[in-house]
Amino acid sequence: MVLALLMAVVAAATTYAVTPLAARNPRSALPPAWRLPLALCAALLAGAGSVVTEQWWNVPLVGTLAAFGVLLGAVDGQSKLLPNVILVRFAAVTLPLVLLAGAASGHWIGLLGAVAGGAALFAVYFLLALLSPAGMGMGDVKLAAILGVFGGWAGAGAWMGTLLGGFLLGGLAGVGVLLLRRGSRGSTFPFGPGMLLAAFASFVLLA
Repeated sequence: MVLALLMAVVAAATTYAVTPLAARNPRSALPPAWRLPLALCAALLAGAGSVVTEQWWNVPLVGTLAAFGVLLGAVDGQSKLLPNVILVRFAAVTLPLVLLAGAASGHWIGLLGAVAGGAALFAVYFLLALLSPAGMGMGDVKLAAILGVFGGWAGAGAWMGTLLGGFLLGGLAGVGVLLLRRGSRGSTFPFGPGMLLAAFASFVLLA
């Protein structure tokens, strides 16, 4: 419980600190009033996810996924953009923590899974971006590479959950927008929130 509370605080602080970076591009800037609620949401997800997570070495990864996931989901949902300035920091925090998890657990083969998972999910989304550039952006492709590392480290089940869950939740979001008459069949929808939610749920429940 202490570790979960600590991770909740760290996740909240991370989200709160990184949120202003979205404003480097005026198109992806979030309203200032969102900063604290997003930090609190990250804290809630990180704390709850940490309680469910069995291995302590995965807890920092849960916190990282919650902190950056909440922020990137909000930015993408508002602007349909996934800023490189945030994605780079997401990757820069994730990779050392995966190495730390490998060293702490002694599960070195899992590091190969993380690399393979990141490369495979990147390849899937890159192919989709080539086939349908209007519906899939390079931000989604870069995000997929990072989320694939989480899924690959957690195992085949978590990786498949990240892949299929992302498409399922993204599709449901698109249907919801159409039903609410806020879009048309030619509209594009942000895939990031669905990808992030699927990755978080798969990592927490299946790792």
